Amino acid sequence: MPRTARPKHTLAAQKRLLGQLPDLRQVLRGSLVTRYRRCGRSNCHCATEGDPGHGPAYYLMVTVAAGQTLQVYVPKEHKTAVESWIKNFQVARDKLERISTLNRELLKRGKLFEGG
Repeated sequence: MPRTARPKHTLAAQKRLLGQLPDLRQVLRGSLVTRYRRCGRSNCHCATEGDPGHGPAYYLMVTVAAGQTLQVYVPKEHKTAVESWIKNFQVARDKLERISTLNRELLKRGKLFEGG
């Protein structure tokens, strides 16, 4: 392949990746965790051995700094949407990493800022 054709191929790949980005207004970084808890009352069903406890309750867990984790309660009716938004973040991060790799290649070739 001629050397001049590669930047066009790279630019086409960039355009394709940009078209595959999810709606960036619908992204959440973190993990969705499911929790069950015990209330501590001895006569409650959760005190019975083998009972999972009260729940499930859902939380978005996000590491915001070294050793610092934020948790946000997610109502049951929003669980599916939150899962989707977490997936959108993962897809967007992957696509942006690929675009950055392409841009790095263009920069190495001195072609990053050519062609608008």
